[in-house]
Amino acid sequence: MWQQQAFVMDSKFNAYRTSNHPNFRTLYIRRRSQLLREKSKQDDMIPGMRRKYLRIRSAILQNRYNVNVDMQSNSACSQSTSLMSLNKDKQFEIDLLPRKYDFLSSPIPTTHAQASKAIVGNSTMEENYAFNNVHHIYDQHSDAVTMLKFANNDKSKLCCASNDGTLSICDVLTSPPCVKAILRCHTGPVTGCDWSASDELIASCSIDATICFWDAIRHCCLRCVSDPFYSSVLVCLFNPINNNILITGNKAGFVCVLNVSTGMYPKGGKHKIGGQILSLAVNNSGQIIWVGNDKSEIVSLKLNSSDSSLTKCHRIVTSPNRGAITCLSWRSWISREARDPMLLANCANNILCLYRVSENDGGSLYLKKKFLVHHALSENLLRSTFCPIMSFRQGACVVTSSEDSCVYFVDVERESNYAVNKLQGHACVTLGVTFNYDETILATSDVQGIIIIWSRQCQKQPL
Repeated sequence: MWQQQAFVMDSKFNAYRTSNHPNFRTLYIRRRSQLLREKSKQDDMIPGMRRKYLRIRSAILQNRYNVNVDMQSNSACSQSTSLMSLNKDKQFEIDLLPRKYDFLSSPIPTTHAQASKAIVGNSTMEENYAFNNVHHIYDQHSDAVTMLKFANNDKSKLCCASNDGTLSICDVLTSPPCVKAILRCHTGPVTGCDWSASDELIASCSIDATICFWDAIRHCCLRCVSDPFYSSVLVCLFNPINNNILITGNKAGFVCVLNVSTGMYPKGGKHKIGGQILSLAVNNSGQIIWVGNDKSEIVSLKLNSSDSSLTKCHRIVTSPNRGAITCLSWRSWISREARDPMLLANCANNILCLYRVSENDGGSLYLKKKFLVHHALSENLLRSTFCPIMSFRQGACVVTSSEDSCVYFVDVERESNYAVNKLQGHACVTLGVTFNYDETILATSDVQGIIIIWSRQCQKQPL
Protein backbone atom coordinates (compact mmCIF):
# COMPACT_ATOMS: atom_id res chain seq x y z
CA MET A 1 0.00 0.00 0.00
CA TRP A 2 1.24 3.50 -0.82
CA GLN A 3 0.40 4.66 2.72
CA GLN A 4 2.89 2.16 4.11
CA GLN A 5 5.55 3.35 1.67
CA ALA A 6 4.88 6.94 2.72
CA PHE A 7 5.21 6.03 6.41
CA VAL A 8 8.48 4.15 5.82
CA MET A 9 9.78 7.20 3.99
CA ASP A 10 8.85 9.52 6.85
CA SER A 11 10.42 7.14 9.37
CA LYS A 12 13.75 7.17 7.51
CA PHE A 13 13.83 10.95 7.41
CA ASN A 14 12.61 11.36 10.99
CA ALA A 15 16.16 11.11 12.36
CA TYR A 16 17.00 14.39 10.59
CA ARG A 17 13.90 16.24 11.79
CA THR A 18 14.36 18.77 14.63
CA SER A 19 17.47 17.12 16.05
CA ASN A 20 17.26 19.18 19.25
CA HIS A 21 13.66 18.16 19.95
CA PRO A 22 13.33 14.35 20.08
CA ASN A 23 9.86 14.60 21.61
CA PHE A 24 8.62 16.49 18.59
CA ARG A 25 9.97 13.76 16.29
CA THR A 26 8.01 11.14 18.25
CA LEU A 27 4.86 13.24 18.20
CA TYR A 28 5.22 13.95 14.48
CA ILE A 29 5.66 10.33 13.42
CA ARG A 30 2.72 9.17 15.58
CA ARG A 31 0.46 11.84 14.11
CA ARG A 32 1.68 10.97 10.59
CA SER A 33 0.80 7.31 11.21
CA GLN A 34 -2.72 8.25 12.33
CA LEU A 35 -3.35 10.36 9.24
CA LEU A 36 -2.11 7.68 6.86
CA ARG A 37 -4.26 5.01 8.54
CA GLU A 38 -7.30 7.23 8.22
CA LYS A 39 -6.47 7.95 4.56
CA SER A 40 -6.26 4.23 3.82
CA LYS A 41 -9.97 3.84 4.76
CA GLN A 42 -11.10 6.42 2.20
CA ASP A 43 -8.45 6.20 -0.50
CA ASP A 44 -9.69 7.68 -3.76
CA MET A 45 -6.31 8.66 -5.21
CA ILE A 46 -5.55 7.22 -8.64
CA PRO A 47 -2.38 5.04 -8.87
CA GLY A 48 -0.48 7.54 -10.99
CA MET A 49 -1.04 10.29 -8.44
CA ARG A 50 0.17 7.99 -5.63
CA ARG A 51 3.50 7.41 -7.35
CA LYS A 52 3.86 11.10 -8.09
CA TYR A 53 3.08 11.96 -4.45
CA LEU A 54 5.72 9.54 -3.11
CA ARG A 55 8.30 10.75 -5.62
CA ILE A 56 7.78 14.43 -4.92
CA ARG A 57 7.58 14.00 -1.13
CA SER A 58 10.85 12.08 -1.10
CA ALA A 59 12.51 14.78 -3.17
CA ILE A 60 11.18 17.51 -0.88
CA LEU A 61 12.49 15.72 2.22
CA GLN A 62 15.90 15.03 0.67
CA ASN A 63 16.17 18.64 -0.42
CA ARG A 64 14.99 19.91 2.96
CA TYR A 65 17.51 17.92 5.02
CA ASN A 66 20.27 17.81 2.39
CA VAL A 67 20.57 14.01 2.52
CA ASN A 68 20.18 11.26 -0.06
CA VAL A 69 18.25 8.36 1.48
CA ASP A 70 17.83 5.28 -0.70
CA MET A 71 14.09 4.64 -0.93
CA GLN A 72 14.23 2.10 -3.77
CA SER A 73 11.39 -0.41 -3.35
CA ASN A 74 11.32 -4.06 -4.41
CA SER A 75 7.85 -3.57 -5.84
CA ALA A 76 7.61 -3.87 -9.61
CA CYS A 77 5.55 -0.71 -9.88
CA SER A 78 7.82 1.41 -7.67
CA GLN A 79 10.25 3.96 -9.03
CA SER A 80 13.41 5.52 -7.67
CA THR A 81 12.67 8.54 -5.50
CA SER A 82 16.16 10.02 -5.36
CA LEU A 83 16.49 13.66 -6.25
CA MET A 84 18.44 12.83 -9.41
CA SER A 85 15.51 10.88 -10.84
CA LEU A 86 13.31 13.95 -11.14
CA ASN A 87 12.83 15.50 -14.51
CA LYS A 88 13.18 19.22 -15.10
CA ASP A 89 9.53 20.00 -14.40
CA LYS A 90 9.60 18.25 -11.03
CA GLN A 91 12.96 19.86 -10.22
CA PHE A 92 11.34 23.22 -10.87
CA GLU A 93 8.53 22.36 -8.42
CA ILE A 94 11.06 21.53 -5.71
CA ASP A 95 13.09 24.67 -6.35
CA LEU A 96 10.09 26.74 -5.38
CA LEU A 97 10.70 25.75 -1.75
CA PRO A 98 12.96 27.95 0.41
CA ARG A 99 16.28 26.11 0.73
CA LYS A 100 17.73 28.04 3.64
CA TYR A 101 14.68 27.83 5.93
CA ASP A 102 15.66 26.79 9.47
CA PHE A 103 12.64 25.41 11.33
CA LEU A 104 14.17 25.65 14.80
CA SER A 105 15.44 29.22 14.43
CA SER A 106 12.42 30.47 12.50
CA PRO A 107 10.67 33.53 13.92
CA ILE A 108 7.57 33.22 16.05
CA PRO A 109 4.45 33.99 14.01
CA THR A 110 2.98 37.43 14.65
CA THR A 111 -0.25 39.08 13.66
CA HIS A 112 1.46 39.90 10.35
CA ALA A 113 2.62 36.32 9.66
CA GLN A 114 0.25 35.75 6.76
CA ALA A 115 1.68 32.36 5.74
CA SER A 116 1.26 30.89 9.23
CA LYS A 117 -2.23 32.35 9.55
CA ALA A 118 -3.18 30.87 6.18
CA ILE A 119 -2.17 27.38 7.34
CA VAL A 120 -4.76 27.52 10.11
CA GLY A 121 -7.44 29.18 8.01
CA ASN A 122 -6.75 32.81 8.94
CA SER A 123 -8.99 32.42 11.99
CA THR A 124 -8.43 33.84 15.45
CA MET A 125 -7.99 31.72 18.57
CA GLU A 126 -11.58 32.48 19.61
CA GLU A 127 -12.93 31.46 16.20
CA ASN A 128 -10.89 28.27 16.02
CA TYR A 129 -12.12 27.05 19.42
CA ALA A 130 -15.76 28.06 19.02
CA PHE A 131 -17.14 24.64 20.10
CA ASN A 132 -20.62 26.05 20.67
CA ASN A 133 -22.66 23.48 18.74
CA VAL A 134 -24.15 20.68 20.85
CA HIS A 135 -23.73 17.59 18.67
CA HIS A 136 -25.36 15.11 21.08
CA ILE A 137 -26.18 14.53 24.77
CA TYR A 138 -25.72 11.12 26.47
CA ASP A 139 -27.44 10.18 29.73
CA GLN A 140 -26.77 6.43 30.05
CA HIS A 141 -25.06 6.79 33.46
CA SER A 142 -26.96 7.24 36.74
CA ASP A 143 -24.07 8.87 38.63
CA ALA A 144 -21.14 11.20 38.02
CA VAL A 145 -19.00 10.55 34.93
CA THR A 146 -15.54 11.28 36.30
CA MET A 147 -13.41 10.54 33.23
CA LEU A 148 -13.77 10.63 29.45
CA LYS A 149 -11.24 9.42 26.87
CA PHE A 150 -11.38 9.21 23.09
CA ALA A 151 -9.57 6.35 21.36
CA ASN A 152 -6.07 7.14 20.12
CA ASN A 153 -6.64 6.28 16.45
CA ASP A 154 -10.42 6.52 16.13
CA LYS A 155 -12.00 9.94 16.32
CA SER A 156 -15.49 8.58 17.02
CA LYS A 157 -14.99 6.07 19.88
CA LEU A 158 -15.38 7.50 23.39
CA CYS A 159 -14.94 5.66 26.70
CA CYS A 160 -16.76 6.98 29.79
CA ALA A 161 -16.05 5.98 33.43
CA SER A 162 -18.79 6.54 35.99
CA ASN A 163 -19.40 6.37 39.73
CA ASP A 164 -22.35 4.07 39.00
CA GLY A 165 -19.81 1.22 38.64
CA THR A 166 -19.92 0.92 34.85
CA LEU A 167 -18.06 2.08 31.77
CA SER A 168 -19.66 2.89 28.45
CA ILE A 169 -18.29 2.97 24.92
CA CYS A 170 -19.98 5.49 22.62
CA ASP A 171 -19.73 6.16 18.91
CA VAL A 172 -20.24 9.90 18.58
CA LEU A 173 -20.17 10.11 14.77
CA THR A 174 -22.83 7.59 13.81
CA SER A 175 -26.21 8.92 12.74
CA PRO A 176 -27.60 9.17 15.31
CA PRO A 177 -24.77 8.88 17.88
CA CYS A 178 -25.13 5.71 19.92
CA VAL A 179 -23.93 3.80 22.97
CA LYS A 180 -22.07 0.74 21.66
CA ALA A 181 -21.74 -1.08 24.98
CA ILE A 182 -22.10 -0.83 28.75
CA LEU A 183 -19.23 -2.62 30.52
CA ARG A 184 -20.09 -4.19 33.89
CA CYS A 185 -17.62 -5.97 36.13
CA HIS A 186 -16.60 -3.55 38.88
CA THR A 187 -18.55 -3.56 42.14
CA GLY A 188 -17.71 0.03 43.05
CA PRO A 189 -17.38 3.43 41.36
CA VAL A 190 -15.06 3.39 38.32
CA THR A 191 -12.36 6.00 38.95
CA GLY A 192 -10.30 5.88 35.76
CA CYS A 193 -9.85 4.36 32.30
CA ASP A 194 -7.35 4.38 29.46
CA TRP A 195 -7.04 3.04 25.90
CA SER A 196 -4.03 1.05 24.75
CA ALA A 197 -2.05 2.56 21.86
CA SER A 198 -3.68 0.16 19.37
CA ASP A 199 -7.18 0.79 20.81
CA GLU A 200 -7.63 -2.97 21.26
CA LEU A 201 -7.68 -2.84 25.07
CA ILE A 202 -9.29 -0.61 27.67
CA ALA A 203 -8.01 -0.59 31.24
CA SER A 204 -10.25 0.55 34.08
CA CYS A 205 -9.80 0.92 37.84
CA SER A 206 -12.23 1.17 40.69
CA ILE A 207 -12.88 1.86 44.36
CA ASP A 208 -13.37 -1.93 44.67
CA ALA A 209 -9.53 -2.31 44.54
CA THR A 210 -9.47 -3.98 41.11
CA ILE A 211 -8.14 -3.22 37.64
CA CYS A 212 -10.06 -4.68 34.69
CA PHE A 213 -8.88 -5.16 31.10
CA TRP A 214 -11.57 -5.09 28.40
CA ASP A 215 -11.63 -6.19 24.79
CA ALA A 216 -12.55 -2.90 23.11
CA ILE A 217 -14.00 -4.67 20.06
CA ARG A 218 -15.98 -7.55 21.62
CA HIS A 219 -16.78 -5.49 24.74
CA CYS A 220 -15.95 -8.25 27.21
CA CYS A 221 -13.76 -8.38 30.31
CA LEU A 222 -10.52 -10.26 29.65
CA ARG A 223 -8.90 -10.08 33.07
CA CYS A 224 -9.53 -8.61 36.51
CA VAL A 225 -6.52 -7.96 38.77
CA SER A 226 -6.55 -6.95 42.43
CA ASP A 227 -4.46 -4.11 43.79
CA PRO A 228 -1.40 -5.54 45.63
CA PHE A 229 -2.34 -3.59 48.79
CA TYR A 230 -6.09 -4.27 48.41
CA SER A 231 -6.61 -0.52 48.34
CA SER A 232 -8.99 1.47 46.15
CA VAL A 233 -7.34 2.15 42.77
CA LEU A 234 -7.95 5.78 41.80
CA VAL A 235 -6.09 6.16 38.50
CA CYS A 236 -4.53 4.00 35.77
CA LEU A 237 -2.49 4.75 32.66
CA PHE A 238 -0.86 2.67 29.91
CA ASN A 239 2.84 3.20 29.24
CA PRO A 240 2.87 4.87 25.77
CA ILE A 241 5.93 2.93 24.60
CA ASN A 242 5.16 -0.47 26.11
CA ASN A 243 1.43 -1.18 26.36
CA ASN A 244 2.22 -4.36 28.27
CA ILE A 245 2.79 -2.05 31.25
CA LEU A 246 -0.03 -0.37 33.15
CA ILE A 247 0.75 2.24 35.81
CA THR A 248 -1.71 2.58 38.70
CA GLY A 249 -2.13 4.78 41.76
CA ASN A 250 -4.14 3.83 44.84
CA LYS A 251 -5.74 5.37 47.90
CA ALA A 252 -2.91 4.08 50.13
CA GLY A 253 -0.44 6.35 48.33
CA PHE A 254 1.37 3.73 46.22
CA VAL A 255 2.24 3.91 42.53
CA CYS A 256 2.41 0.41 41.06
CA VAL A 257 3.54 -1.11 37.76
CA LEU A 258 1.40 -3.96 36.45
CA ASN A 259 2.37 -6.43 33.71
CA VAL A 260 -0.73 -6.67 31.51
CA SER A 261 0.11 -10.09 30.01
CA THR A 262 0.81 -11.88 33.28
CA GLY A 263 -1.32 -9.86 35.67
CA MET A 264 1.70 -9.68 38.00
CA TYR A 265 3.40 -6.75 39.73
CA PRO A 266 7.17 -6.92 39.09
CA LYS A 267 9.59 -6.63 41.97
CA GLY A 268 10.64 -3.02 42.45
CA GLY A 269 7.57 -1.79 40.58
CA LYS A 270 5.93 -0.24 43.65
CA HIS A 271 6.76 3.13 45.18
CA LYS A 272 5.26 4.90 48.19
CA ILE A 273 4.34 8.54 47.47
CA GLY A 274 1.93 9.28 50.33
CA GLY A 275 -1.57 10.66 50.46
CA GLN A 276 -4.05 9.43 47.87
CA ILE A 277 -2.82 9.11 44.28
CA LEU A 278 -5.37 10.98 42.15
CA SER A 279 -3.58 11.64 38.87
CA LEU A 280 -0.80 10.34 36.61
CA ALA A 281 1.01 11.53 33.49
CA VAL A 282 3.77 9.88 31.41
CA ASN A 283 6.08 11.38 28.79
CA ASN A 284 6.39 9.98 25.25
CA SER A 285 9.46 7.91 26.10
CA GLY A 286 7.54 6.15 28.87
CA GLN A 287 10.46 6.68 31.27
CA ILE A 288 9.25 9.62 33.37
CA ILE A 289 6.04 9.48 35.39
CA TRP A 290 4.45 12.40 37.20
CA VAL A 291 2.20 11.60 40.16
CA GLY A 292 -0.32 13.96 41.80
CA ASN A 293 -1.86 13.31 45.23
CA ASP A 294 -4.42 14.89 47.56
CA LYS A 295 -1.71 16.83 49.44
CA SER A 296 -0.96 19.22 46.58
CA GLU A 297 2.25 17.32 45.73
CA ILE A 298 3.56 16.39 42.29
CA VAL A 299 6.29 13.75 42.31
CA SER A 300 8.35 12.62 39.32
CA LEU A 301 9.44 8.99 39.08
CA LYS A 302 11.79 7.27 36.66
CA LEU A 303 10.68 3.94 35.21
CA ASN A 304 13.46 1.48 34.39
CA SER A 305 12.46 -0.19 31.13
CA SER A 306 14.51 -3.32 31.79
CA ASP A 307 12.99 -4.40 35.11
CA SER A 308 10.02 -1.99 35.50
CA SER A 309 11.40 -0.63 38.77
CA LEU A 310 10.54 2.88 39.96
CA THR A 311 12.95 5.51 41.28
CA LYS A 312 11.92 8.81 42.85
CA CYS A 313 13.40 11.93 41.24
CA HIS A 314 11.70 15.19 42.35
CA ARG A 315 8.83 16.42 44.53
CA ILE A 316 7.16 19.84 44.48
CA VAL A 317 4.22 21.36 46.38
CA THR A 318 1.93 23.29 44.08
CA SER A 319 0.02 25.17 46.78
CA PRO A 320 0.66 25.90 50.48
CA ASN A 321 -3.06 25.29 51.12
CA ARG A 322 -2.72 21.61 50.18
CA GLY A 323 -5.27 21.39 47.38
CA ALA A 324 -5.61 17.97 45.74
CA ILE A 325 -4.00 17.46 42.31
CA THR A 326 -6.99 16.00 40.46
CA CYS A 327 -5.54 15.85 36.95
CA LEU A 328 -2.13 15.88 35.24
CA SER A 329 -1.60 16.22 31.47
CA TRP A 330 1.74 16.14 29.66
CA ARG A 331 2.56 17.56 26.23
CA SER A 332 5.87 17.70 24.37
CA TRP A 333 4.96 20.80 22.35
CA ILE A 334 1.99 23.14 22.56
CA SER A 335 2.75 25.53 19.73
CA ARG A 336 5.63 27.21 17.92
CA GLU A 337 5.63 29.74 20.76
CA ALA A 338 5.79 27.11 23.54
CA ARG A 339 8.33 24.51 22.48
CA ASP A 340 9.38 23.16 25.85
CA PRO A 341 7.59 20.08 27.23
CA MET A 342 4.74 21.16 29.49
CA LEU A 343 2.74 19.67 32.37
CA LEU A 344 -0.78 20.86 33.16
CA ALA A 345 -2.17 20.38 36.69
CA ASN A 346 -5.61 20.97 38.21
CA CYS A 347 -5.27 21.91 41.87
CA ALA A 348 -8.26 22.05 44.23
CA ASN A 349 -7.17 25.47 45.41
CA ASN A 350 -8.91 27.33 42.57
CA ILE A 351 -5.86 27.20 40.31
CA LEU A 352 -4.75 25.57 37.07
CA CYS A 353 -0.95 25.32 36.92
CA LEU A 354 1.24 25.10 33.83
CA TYR A 355 4.79 23.83 34.35
CA ARG A 356 7.79 23.72 32.07
CA VAL A 357 9.41 20.28 32.17
CA SER A 358 13.12 19.48 32.20
CA GLU A 359 13.19 15.87 31.05
CA ASN A 360 16.99 15.72 31.16
CA ASP A 361 16.79 16.32 34.91
CA GLY A 362 14.43 13.51 35.85
CA GLY A 363 11.26 15.41 35.02
CA SER A 364 11.83 18.43 37.25
CA LEU A 365 9.13 21.13 36.99
CA TYR A 366 9.36 24.91 36.75
CA LEU A 367 6.19 26.95 37.17
CA LYS A 368 5.33 28.87 34.02
CA LYS A 369 1.86 30.25 34.85
CA LYS A 370 -1.15 29.93 37.13
CA PHE A 371 -4.76 30.47 36.07
CA LEU A 372 -7.79 31.02 38.29
CA VAL A 373 -10.42 28.27 37.93
CA HIS A 374 -13.40 27.55 40.20
CA HIS A 375 -12.15 24.47 42.03
CA ALA A 376 -12.35 24.50 45.82
CA LEU A 377 -13.44 20.94 46.73
CA SER A 378 -10.96 18.07 46.48
CA GLU A 379 -13.75 15.52 46.01
CA ASN A 380 -14.59 17.13 42.66
CA LEU A 381 -12.10 15.49 40.30
CA LEU A 382 -11.85 18.26 37.73
CA ARG A 383 -9.95 17.40 34.52
CA SER A 384 -8.11 19.43 31.92
CA THR A 385 -6.36 18.68 28.64
CA PHE A 386 -4.12 20.22 26.02
CA CYS A 387 -5.68 20.81 22.64
CA PRO A 388 -4.26 17.94 20.56
CA ILE A 389 -3.21 19.81 17.41
CA MET A 390 -0.20 22.08 17.54
CA SER A 391 -1.11 25.57 16.36
CA PHE A 392 0.69 27.85 13.91
CA ARG A 393 -1.15 30.91 15.19
CA GLN A 394 -0.19 32.99 18.18
CA GLY A 395 -1.20 31.44 21.48
CA ALA A 396 -1.66 27.92 22.82
CA CYS A 397 -4.91 26.55 24.19
CA VAL A 398 -5.93 24.18 26.99
CA VAL A 399 -9.42 23.18 28.15
CA THR A 400 -10.50 22.72 31.76
CA SER A 401 -13.68 21.84 33.64
CA SER A 402 -14.94 23.96 36.53
CA GLU A 403 -17.16 23.90 39.60
CA ASP A 404 -19.27 26.75 38.20
CA SER A 405 -20.74 24.27 35.64
CA CYS A 406 -18.78 25.77 32.73
CA VAL A 407 -15.97 24.49 30.52
CA TYR A 408 -13.21 26.99 29.78
CA PHE A 409 -10.81 27.32 26.85
CA VAL A 410 -7.66 29.01 28.17
CA ASP A 411 -4.90 30.59 26.08
CA VAL A 412 -1.85 29.88 28.22
CA GLU A 413 0.30 32.42 26.37
CA ARG A 414 -1.85 35.41 27.30
CA GLU A 415 -1.07 37.55 30.32
CA SER A 416 -4.70 38.64 30.79
CA ASN A 417 -8.14 37.81 29.39
CA TYR A 418 -6.88 34.25 28.87
CA ALA A 419 -10.36 32.62 28.70
CA VAL A 420 -11.02 32.56 24.95
CA ASN A 421 -14.27 30.57 25.13
CA LYS A 422 -16.75 29.30 27.73
CA LEU A 423 -19.23 26.45 27.25
CA GLN A 424 -22.36 26.62 29.40
CA GLY A 425 -24.38 23.52 28.54
CA HIS A 426 -24.10 21.76 31.92
CA ALA A 427 -26.28 22.50 34.95
CA CYS A 428 -23.82 21.33 37.64
CA VAL A 429 -20.11 20.78 38.34
CA THR A 430 -18.26 19.66 35.20
CA LEU A 431 -15.65 16.92 35.51
CA GLY A 432 -14.33 15.19 32.40
CA VAL A 433 -13.02 16.90 29.25
CA THR A 434 -11.43 15.27 26.21
CA PHE A 435 -10.79 15.92 22.50
CA ASN A 436 -10.73 13.40 19.69
CA TYR A 437 -7.39 13.33 17.91
CA ASP A 438 -8.27 15.64 15.00
CA GLU A 439 -9.84 18.22 17.34
CA THR A 440 -13.25 18.20 15.65
CA ILE A 441 -15.18 16.91 18.69
CA LEU A 442 -14.99 17.85 22.38
CA ALA A 443 -16.69 15.70 25.04
CA THR A 444 -17.52 16.96 28.55
CA SER A 445 -19.23 15.36 31.57
CA ASP A 446 -20.64 16.38 34.94
CA VAL A 447 -21.53 15.08 38.41
CA GLN A 448 -25.08 14.17 37.33
CA GLY A 449 -23.82 11.73 34.68
CA ILE A 450 -24.61 13.90 31.65
CA ILE A 451 -22.15 13.78 28.73
CA ILE A 452 -22.28 16.53 26.11
CA ILE A 453 -20.64 16.13 22.71
CA TRP A 454 -19.63 19.50 21.25
CA SER A 455 -18.72 20.14 17.62
CA ARG A 456 -16.77 23.02 16.19
CA GLN A 457 -18.89 25.92 15.03
CA CYS A 458 -18.86 26.23 11.24
CA GLN A 459 -17.13 29.38 10.09
CA LYS A 460 -18.95 31.68 7.71
CA GLN A 461 -17.52 31.57 4.24
CA PRO A 462 -16.61 34.92 2.67
CA LEU A 463 -18.97 36.03 -0.08
